[in-house]
Amino acid sequence: MLDLLDDEVDVTPGRYTASTAEPSHKELLASWGEFGSLLTDLADHAQHLSGIDFEAATTPQTTATVGDLVKAGALTLRAGQQPLETVTPTGGAAVPLLTIADLLHDGSPGGLLPTDSAQAIAEEGDVVVAGVIRAFRAWVHEGPPLALGPQLYALRVDPEKLDAHFLAGCLRAPANGRQAGTHASTSSRVDIRRLQVLQLPLERQRVYAETFRRLSSFEALVTKAESAGRGLVSDMSDRLSAGRLTI
Repeated sequence: MLDLLDDEVDVTPGRYTASTAEPSHKELLASWGEFGSLLTDLADHAQHLSGIDFEAATTPQTTATVGDLVKAGALTLRAGQQPLETVTPTGGAAVPLLTIADLLHDGSPGGLLPTDSAQAIAEEGDVVVAGVIRAFRAWVHEGPPLALGPQLYALRVDPEKLDAHFLAGCLRAPANGRQAGTHASTSSRVDIRRLQVLQLPLERQRVYAETFRRLSSFEALVTKAESAGRGLVSDMSDRLSAGRLTI
């Protein structure tokens, strides 16, 4: 056996010692359990979404632009701006500030502003739209008030005319952002007023809104399952390659 070894073979004890950052046996089992739960939730959403009729609608579908809806009084539109004060406040009333850079990072507000200096604030239930192609998205804001930076917009609906989740679902369609882009570039801005929204009665909007919510949840689950799956593959590969698993 010894003559199979050469001076490049690592036989030091550290070679076989698990990293302190490595999850424990119980943690690994728990990760598999969580991954299984993610797959169950994914299957539930997939079953629901795959049951939608994929045949093209025979009745022509009419749309309205955000600009049209503003004129009709169905919603109000407020644009975020570069804050007048960029220094994080140390006292007094303050509100979290969300910017495009924050969205591209992890989606969490990266600063605070004095409340009275915020140019546009999204309240709970408002639809927030990121108006640049590289970060284009739309969602219904949940939680405390949020100040918006440049190229972010808050849309507040008249609940007797529009469902907020329906509106967000229509707006965030990738094709919608592309057709409203100012030019074909990831850095181009989106003309928010040109974004298209289906014209449907409020009751039908609510049916669509539920499916849009499921689709959004499905997307989040896919992302989470991918991350969890990659982590499990990495941890299992390390153990298998080091002979630390009984097969």
